[in-house]
Amino acid sequence: MSISKHDEPATSAQQQAYLFLRDKIQTGRLPGGSRIKPEDIADELGISRMPVREAIRQLDSEGLLTIRPNRGAVVTVLSPDRLAELFEMRAALEGVCARHAAVNFDEEAGEELSNLLDMLNRAGQNVDLWIRRHEAFHNFICERANRPLMLAEVKRLRAVVEPYLRMAQSHLETMGNSNLAHRQLIDALLTRDPDRAEAVMRHHINVTVADLRSLV
Repeated sequence: MSISKHDEPATSAQQQAYLFLRDKIQTGRLPGGSRIKPEDIADELGISRMPVREAIRQLDSEGLLTIRPNRGAVVTVLSPDRLAELFEMRAALEGVCARHAAVNFDEEAGEELSNLLDMLNRAGQNVDLWIRRHEAFHNFICERANRPLMLAEVKRLRAVVEPYLRMAQSHLETMGNSNLAHRQLIDALLTRDPDRAEAVMRHHINVTVADLRSLV
């Protein structure tokens, strides 16, 4: 079991099952449409079926799994339109975060964000590393907005679309081309212009949709 990208410890059997399944779904090792059998997960983890079922219900509420009446749970498959809608939601929320972050964004914050961008660019074609560092870059901006509830929802949306983002990075080889867009974000934030920061963030996220729609 690999939960290296998550910091949470498995404090209970349910949490253990939740982290196990979430990691496999987000990394694409359980692709969309895969059927989840609680008994198989329970046997693999050495726990009872009940905490696995609770974990499945939690992942269903987060959009990563879909529980079908009388047919069990499968990994959620996103249609192109649903994927676009999720990115529109993320663009709106992260745009608002950028708006609030811009107000007090200073040179020190700009340097920290630039360092995160340098680390992102050094990820090369390592998709796992790129994803982690890309999240760190965006989380830094949202955290500066001091909107914890909004950040929590943004993270949920990112988790749902992560398998598709990984697919895009692997097939389209766009990782090395993201430097300009992220640099534009830093420049917009440093102007302390809320309107500009929000517009640049929205554009940055929405342009990803066209590439992703061609893969689903």
